[in-house]
Amino acid sequence: MAITIKTNYFPSLDKPKVYLVYIIYDKYISWEFCINVLMDVFHKKRDQAEAITDEILTDGEGLCGAYMFEIAESKAETIEALAKKEGFSLQCLVEEV
Repeated sequence: MAITIKTNYFPSLDKPKVYLVYIIYDKYISWEFCINVLMDVFHKKRDQAEAITDEILTDGEGLCGAYMFEIAESKAETIEALAKKEGFSLQCLVEEV
């Protein structure tokens, strides 16, 4: 005979906080570099990458994506390292929602 145990305990799981990653325009970043970074690091399609790049160049910053903290930090660090390697002083902003 099977025994079924019912519990009324439901652990509350907190939703992870979401962080937005922005690329900040520094007047030296190239159009192609920005598009390539968006496609490679953020997995954007070409038309999405072009729209975000246009936003970065015209408004001074562009939203690249929303992630959990560790992923957002990792992507920001990756972008800044790639920019430094290419000779750009690009900066990323990670902001909690």
